Amino acid sequence: MLEQSQERLKLIYLMGAGHIGSTVIDVVLGTHPRIESMGELWKLPQAWLKGSPRSCACGASVHDCAFWTQVRKVWAELAGDDDVARHVVLTQCFEASRAGWARLLGARATGGDFAEYVRRNTALYRAIQQVGGKPFVVESSLSPRRAFVLARSPGIDLHLIHLVRDGRGVIWSHRNPAKRGARTSFEPKSTFHTTKYWVTANLQSALVFSQLRAERRLRLRYEDFATEPHAFLARLGAWIGEDLSGLLSAERTTAEAAPVRHTPGGNRVRLEKQIRVRADFGWIEHLPERERRLFWLLAGWLARGYGYGREPSAAASPGSS
Repeated sequence: MLEQSQERLKLIYLMGAGHIGSTVIDVVLGTHPRIESMGELWKLPQAWLKGSPRSCACGASVHDCAFWTQVRKVWAELAGDDDVARHVVLTQCFEASRAGWARLLGARATGGDFAEYVRRNTALYRAIQQVGGKPFVVESSLSPRRAFVLARSPGIDLHLIHLVRDGRGVIWSHRNPAKRGARTSFEPKSTFHTTKYWVTANLQSALVFSQLRAERRLRLRYEDFATEPHAFLARLGAWIGEDLSGLLSAERTTAEAAPVRHTPGGNRVRLEKQIRVRADFGWIEHLPERERRLFWLLAGWLARGYGYGREPSAAASPGSS
């Protein structure tokens, strides 16, 4: 069991497979005055290192954004240096490498490079909190390995959300031809490839999920957020001890006067000034039957455990998972 101490930085971390609505949830939570939205934070050090033109959600580039300039200054003070290259190497070693799980689960995950990475990574979150001035940080990097690192970080009070979406919806999101017009780099994925990814990501997430105490973990479904966002936010708010009832209007949009966000990574939704929660169940109509059958043959055993049925008729109905 990964124990948590009392005096730590409060972090809400969304974990799971991609294409599950995590960016929208992250941004909606970030409209709360006590929650800082970070999106896919793992992309930030890479942007610092490479001089990337990556845009911050505020409209400026990460390098020109006053918020991130100040965060880097504070991070360097807390970490003891401004060695971004070293931070990126450690991130790749434990989170991006094929051998990452072996390193995390092995003896080397108790000291040495791992301890250095935890220290540097925790310093980054503390810098964000210090500059932003908000008690909570929400991140949707999704990686189970990153969640494992955070769960073993003594300075972080982790609130872990395992976010799940029907794998057939994830398959359709990976293949949706509408995305080609919005993103030239978009490459459709095969049903087999996406199903394998969906199973692997959720099994890894389940491993990390099982290591935390019950009060520090919550499993939620995209379908419940998409169909009943107010009830979804009420459940999430009760869990973290914050009132989230005013984040969406009756029409399921974020407030007109949403605060400026400084989200450095995530899909294009993070750049929108106002967010509307839309239920995307296009797979029910457009995903070919043979693709649905293949997914259920390979992953139905896991999908059933999350409350999904073989027939699409119940796919959009809220449930507890």
